[in-house]
Amino acid sequence: MSSEAEKLLAERELNFPENLLKAREIYLEALKNNEKDAEAVTQLAQIMFWLGEYSDSDSDKEKYFGEGVEHGKKAIELNPDSVAAHTWYASSMGSHGLVRGIMSSLFYLGPIEKHAKKAVELDESYFEAAPLRLLGRFYHQAPGWPVGPGDNKKAQELLERSIEVGPEFAFNQVYLADLYISKGKKDDARKMLEAALALPERSNMPIHYQRSQAQARSLMEKL
Repeated sequence: MSSEAEKLLAERELNFPENLLKAREIYLEALKNNEKDAEAVTQLAQIMFWLGEYSDSDSDKEKYFGEGVEHGKKAIELNPDSVAAHTWYASSMGSHGLVRGIMSSLFYLGPIEKHAKKAVELDESYFEAAPLRLLGRFYHQAPGWPVGPGDNKKAQELLERSIEVGPEFAFNQVYLADLYISKGKKDDARKMLEAALALPERSNMPIHYQRSQAQARSLMEKL
């Protein structure tokens, strides 16, 4: 059962949203049989993140990210040393806060930082440097002192490290380029964007490719 769901999750972009919705049902059924199934609830946190990430409507995004937060919270309770649990919990909180508005975003700042830092501590290489990418992007986008923990110096260190760890994942370069642009480092940003645009499309990730390429081209227009 889990192998079928894992395959559907791995092929999430090839038949969206059907593959993810099927995987969701499989893992929800597993939870009916064992409500403390840590693998099932962790995978559900990831599934809901992708459903929200790739949905077009804000109402769907809010629904899916909200469910992702719920599963993520349960996942870290069941398995506090799971890098996947901390990564998808923090990711869902960040995206849920953004779609719900500024007050929700501020409410989530502390928990996002806590769980993203824990994910980096557990395994910075997970999902092509997702913990580094997540925490670096967070420090770039979060408001700075005294409102929040935003810190461009920390963001740059983390995002530069994400490229060392996950050089083939385009959003590592795109997010670092975005940071460089905000700091006026246009030459460095251009190098990152050229690298992102040069990456080949992966057969199982067409949505990722289209979105990363579009964002890279959009940032290029700012240079």
